[in-house]
Amino acid sequence: MNWLKVGAVVIGGIVVFFVVGSVIHAILAMFSAIVFVALVAGGAYAATRIVKSRRRQELRQRPEYYEAQQSRYQARPEPDLRTAARRPAPGSSMAHRPDVEDELSRLKREMGS
Repeated sequence: MNWLKVGAVVIGGIVVFFVVGSVIHAILAMFSAIVFVALVAGGAYAATRIVKSRRRQELRQRPEYYEAQQSRYQARPEPDLRTAARRPAPGSSMAHRPDVEDELSRLKREMGS
């Protein structure tokens, strides 16, 4: 009976060893697959960034690009900020704007405080 128990413990140990080994192998396989997919995706992202950067460089090397950029920036007149701040918005007049203090006192009267 004693030898039977020893044999059962040895066989159980071997089974546990194979089960734990299989679980560890499965975890490592999933981890390595995730790392592989991440490397491929990162490489694809880097390759697209390089291609887009080269396209931009090629576009900037064309003389038409500079002409278009210069005409784009020269076409806009610079706003005069000093006069724009003084002018009221179109369609509104300073006479029609309510006084903030009057509005506040009206609200206080209506609220009863």
